[in-house]
Amino acid sequence: MNIAANIKDNAEQFGDKVAITYLNQKFTYHEVWSSIQSFCRVLKNHQITKGDRVGLAMKDHPMHLMIHFSVAAIGAIIVPIDHRWTKKEKENAAITFKIKILILDDDILETVNSIALDRINLNQKNNSEAHIDLDFDGDLLISLSSGTTGKPKGAILNHDNLYQRFVSQWKSIGFNKEDYFALLTPLFFGAGRSFAMSMLVTGATLKIAPPPHKPEEIIDILSDENINATFLPPTLLRRLLSLADKPEPIFNNLKYLLYSGEPLHSDEAIECLEKITSNLIGYYASSEGGGISLIKPDEIEKYSHTVGTPIYQTEVEIVDDQDQNINEETLGKLRYRGPGVATNFIDENGNEYSTAEDGGWFSPGDLAKRDKKGNIQLIGRSNDLIIRGGINIYPNEIETVLMKHPNIKEVAVLGEKHVVFGESIVAFFETDFILEENAIIHFCKEYLAPYKIPEKFIQFDSLPKKESGKINKHLLKKKLT
Repeated sequence: MNIAANIKDNAEQFGDKVAITYLNQKFTYHEVWSSIQSFCRVLKNHQITKGDRVGLAMKDHPMHLMIHFSVAAIGAIIVPIDHRWTKKEKENAAITFKIKILILDDDILETVNSIALDRINLNQKNNSEAHIDLDFDGDLLISLSSGTTGKPKGAILNHDNLYQRFVSQWKSIGFNKEDYFALLTPLFFGAGRSFAMSMLVTGATLKIAPPPHKPEEIIDILSDENINATFLPPTLLRRLLSLADKPEPIFNNLKYLLYSGEPLHSDEAIECLEKITSNLIGYYASSEGGGISLIKPDEIEKYSHTVGTPIYQTEVEIVDDQDQNINEETLGKLRYRGPGVATNFIDENGNEYSTAEDGGWFSPGDLAKRDKKGNIQLIGRSNDLIIRGGINIYPNEIETVLMKHPNIKEVAVLGEKHVVFGESIVAFFETDFILEENAIIHFCKEYLAPYKIPEKFIQFDSLPKKESGKINKHLLKKKLT
């Protein structure tokens, strides 16, 4: 079934209910469905048909979200593009992903077939229903992520893949039509897009509050007692901790505060549970497969070193180099499959490939082990592994230790080529203080074996971040070459 059919159903069942709030505006489900239909006409007028790829490069606003469903309704394919990219980056993405038309807020690109939203009249009377195929269930979305070269690559999702991801959220987290979700992350970002679309499909209410946000602004937005759910990357949670100076948690009204994008370190997760919200939920996910595992509030205190257990409909295995299941508490490669997991992909050069012949299993590159309760502990990423003098060193272990330092806000550990050892260890860290290297080394000696202590420490006022809020290790790696 076409994912857009759910919005039509909601408009018919409770059309006067508020679907989206944005600044001082409110949009009912009836108004949302009407706008979706109107943009279907725009797409058809530009000869967009089933299977065509439509790039969305807009800021975060209601029409941007609604256009996702317009593209879906006519059977075309969504290609999310970060509006902050340069013209050249957008042009390259259009070529790589064979985009037929690119939709922007204002200025069009001369070298790419594009239209500007501010030049379109959406109020014309039209018979847009004729353009909509609500039974269509083919390819829907190319979910982009960063490749090893920094260029985007993508997982190709069909309508059922995305819908099944929503089902997993509803079953595992508990989202329902009574929720009021505050969207504080970009629609271009996979989690932001997924949660926003999921809320409209389930019939909930969504508040769009475009980033970036200072911690004080997040507190102000979430002080609305009607809001009961949101998602924040760990970077923002860490910044909120500095404002948690009261005996009770900052957010008592939230039923769900999800974090994802990267794991919180064990001590951080417990501190966030105590100081930010008692309803903290860890959501381990990827752009290729959606949700993978979940750790609930009552599990964090005991299992905060893990990302919890697999979510509804997702099968997870820890395997060796021959893809054979390995024993509990043994380090291996994590892989997973399920109805929400993509099996078709596009690489950095635009070449398509499939994992269907591998049984639908997808390996995100994470190294992990599993305890007897089924909890998954992430040890690191296979491509982040540092081999120093023939010994495997996992950056996540060192990062966890350095995050215990009271004056270090964030940290990233990478390997650097070394003539004698093959690789040496470099720690990039963010702090508001001037820290002496010898003092940090002395701190590390309390927790780490000598061969795990970084040889080099590089201090930043602010570490570079991706649009998802993750530390941009690709940019940091460039500083070492």
